[in-house]
Amino acid sequence: MKQLPLILSIAALLLTAGLAVKVFQTPAATVKSDTPAVEMEKPLKIAYVNADTLLEKYVFFKQEREAFQKKEKDADAMLKAKGRALEKDFLATQQKAQQGLLAPSEMQKEEQRLMAQQQKLAAEQEGITKKLLEEDQKIREALQKAILDKLEAIKKEEGFDFIFSYTAGGQLLAANDSLDITQRVLESLNAAKKDK
Repeated sequence: MKQLPLILSIAALLLTAGLAVKVFQTPAATVKSDTPAVEMEKPLKIAYVNADTLLEKYVFFKQEREAFQKKEKDADAMLKAKGRALEKDFLATQQKAQQGLLAPSEMQKEEQRLMAQQQKLAAEQEGITKKLLEEDQKIREALQKAILDKLEAIKKEEGFDFIFSYTAGGQLLAANDSLDITQRVLESLNAAKKDK
């Protein structure tokens, strides 16, 4: 009875060796698939647009960008003027205090008034910055929607499988100029904005 585990181990080893020999001696079976082989009916039709050129020459975006930059410049000038006026007011108050023209209670009131004006100016600056960021986001979203809608229409019209974006330093490193549809997209975008 003590030899039973040894006998079973030897039998299992012999069976495993026999199976291994049998598997490696039979010729390889060919695997048949139920799915038919995919045949390429037509080559992929691709194109690309130069994103930098679109941004540079798309009339609507140029106009929006110029208007936005003017608003930004005007807001900056207004905030700087208010800052200079506050600084001038602070210096005048400081000069009065140094000359002894303000009583301690008046000095405290002036200090509180100047702090309130400074906080008001900071809040105004924050509000203007937020408003400008939101406006910039809306312009970018409108630009993206217009371009993507136009590209989708051209893709369907021409039967393109893919339209890539080419930009200096981007993922698409080199492309055949014959695949460039930038000018067509620009003409279509600019014509669509003239019609509106």
